[in-house]
Amino acid sequence: MNDDKENEILQFVRQVLGAHELGIDDNLTSGHSMTVFEDVFSMMEQFSERFAVDCSGINWFRYYPRVGIPFLPNFLLPERLKTDHSPPAQLTVKMLIESAKAGRWLYN
Repeated sequence: MNDDKENEILQFVRQVLGAHELGIDDNLTSGHSMTVFEDVFSMMEQFSERFAVDCSGINWFRYYPRVGIPFLPNFLLPERLKTDHSPPAQLTVKMLIESAKAGRWLYN
């Protein structure tokens, strides 16, 4: 994939998320570039269509761990309502570029 395509993907992500200072290695799941799940999910649907990338295999809980009922301790809750205190995996524009090269999501 050439630099033009990489730049197109970066500009696409910046535009859709409204993150005009976003860099290719900035993490969308934590830090100063953190973006909420709903916005990233919507962007990924558009990314999948526009760049013909199969994103159906993404494990979203890897990037956005489950948040249960914050005022109740996990031991009182059924498994599906427990909060996952694991740190989120990184999600970067570089990962989108590499997946676009392969035509499918590479990072699960």
